[in-house]
Amino acid sequence: MQTPTDSFGGCLHFMKLSEAIEKFTKWRAFQVKKGTVAGYDMILRQFCMFVRDCQIEHVRLEDIVEWFELMNHLNWKHNSFIPKAQALKKLFEFYKKQGLLVLDPGLIPMPSKQYNIPRVANEDSYHKLLTAIPSNTNDPRHIRNKAIIMLLWDTGARNGEILALDPSDLDLVRKHAVIKTEKSKGRRPFRELFWTDQTNDALMAWLKKRDYLKKTKMSHMDESLFPCICSAQGLGKSGKRMSIKAVGELLRRYSNKAGIPYMNAHSFRHHMGHDIITKGGSSSDVMNILGHATLASSSIYTMMTGPELENRYRIFKGI
Repeated sequence: MQTPTDSFGGCLHFMKLSEAIEKFTKWRAFQVKKGTVAGYDMILRQFCMFVRDCQIEHVRLEDIVEWFELMNHLNWKHNSFIPKAQALKKLFEFYKKQGLLVLDPGLIPMPSKQYNIPRVANEDSYHKLLTAIPSNTNDPRHIRNKAIIMLLWDTGARNGEILALDPSDLDLVRKHAVIKTEKSKGRRPFRELFWTDQTNDALMAWLKKRDYLKKTKMSHMDESLFPCICSAQGLGKSGKRMSIKAVGELLRRYSNKAGIPYMNAHSFRHHMGHDIITKGGSSSDVMNILGHATLASSSIYTMMTGPELENRYRIFKGI
């Protein structure tokens, strides 16, 4: 039997999986975004609990297959298996390249992505969503949330891109902002946002309320355009930049109140791309306005189904 050693190079290391994950996460932090690192770390720690934190050299292919089978039995969505498989592959690639005698990452099954018809918001649902927000209110949460929803709708931007904004990023005269593209991968690092007069009014109302809060009750507020207002049940998030999850929850609450199917921010984004095409725009317009790196990324936002597709077909055929 080989002697355990701290040096790699084909020798057994007898490293606990939790320790291996921690080292991998620290290394990964210098390569990808913070959110990606956190997502992979959570997946890997879930798997670590499943195998009872055994040594990384003792993880078998059967362990991974059994973990996938358990999640399948619990009715996890098919596409949710993809990031889990990716996280495991990256972990074992990291240690395989360093010479540890670990599972071959090439054996880890990678599910193919299932494509579903995207959820596309419509004008009627959007207006119902807005009516669920009290109009005559001094509650800063409603004032802030209305500005968020209207900005998401007008721009088709991603949740994270809107939440990354600071007040100084806004040009309220031109109704314009320049943002860092969330998924640019270096090819389109920035893009411009534009919005309507109505959204500009909502932004100005929120900025006025935001300034009041910072001067009176929330001097600890950070520089984010959309900070948390409540303490989030004592978790100390008051005054800090809102999370993507928080926006998702506020959209869910207003959707329920409006009596409409859940409208998430990505359904707004699909509406924007869809609207551009139906009004005569091109895939290139979709790419530039939504900040895609390639035309291929824009194609899903141009999909038509049902009566709309049939009507387009009949127009082209002259029937």
